[in-house]
Amino acid sequence: MQRQVKKKHLVRDRPQFQVACANCVDWLRDESNQAQDFALTFLDPPFNQGKTYRNHDDSMSDSAYWSFMSDVCANVFEQTIEGGCIYFMQREKNTEAVLRVLRETGWKFQNLIIWKKLTSAVPGRSRYGKAFQIIAFATKGSRPAAFNRLRISPKLPAGYKPHSNGIYVTDI
Repeated sequence: MQRQVKKKHLVRDRPQFQVACANCVDWLRDESNQAQDFALTFLDPPFNQGKTYRNHDDSMSDSAYWSFMSDVCANVFEQTIEGGCIYFMQREKNTEAVLRVLRETGWKFQNLIIWKKLTSAVPGRSRYGKAFQIIAFATKGSRPAAFNRLRISPKLPAGYKPHSNGIYVTDI
């Protein structure tokens, strides 16, 4: 059964949100939730590293895991308004798979953001310690319906003068 998707525009004056505690695929497929229209989704799934979760098998085969992620992204895409965005956070070693899943489910890649963590993992015998994770930013359609060029005032190294109105946020 395929539902018709209504085109809606982003309402900027009244943000509306809902937090749902449920299996996301079941929730997305539930017909009572399909009237929802998303403008933004932040996807921070379990990374399939064998951790213990109450309601999720974090030791799936790679093919089962990426099929699951594809299902999630496709269902979110269907309920997202034109110009809506998804931010998909994952481990750096899975960057290629994240970009493939987004592309194959209809999303248009915009940026790869590096989240530099304050702590890092201990290095392995043959790899550097991990100090970041990736966040893929993609849109439904070629451009985001809304995008705010944020300015920040970061702590600067000695000898640098701060900008009077801060600097633009970058992809790091």
